[in-house]
Amino acid sequence: MSRSSRKQAQKTSRKLKATSFMPMCVTCGLFLGFGLGAMLNSVLLVTALGLLLGTSAGYFIDSRNGIAYTRRKT
Repeated sequence: MSRSSRKQAQKTSRKLKATSFMPMCVTCGLFLGFGLGAMLNSVLLVTALGLLLGTSAGYFIDSRNGIAYTRRKT
């Protein structure tokens, strides 16, 4: 076995871009609202409430991940 020193490979860390959760949360809110609304005999009201809750949850998650919904001035 060789006892010569070997150079350690440097780990390169890739910077991943933040991904928006808004479309997924809105879709889940829509389907959950529609399903629960059908069971509760109030489809329109509960679907709107599901969309509202999904949108607010998606916005909250995206704001914590640093996703901006406005254009940055350059």
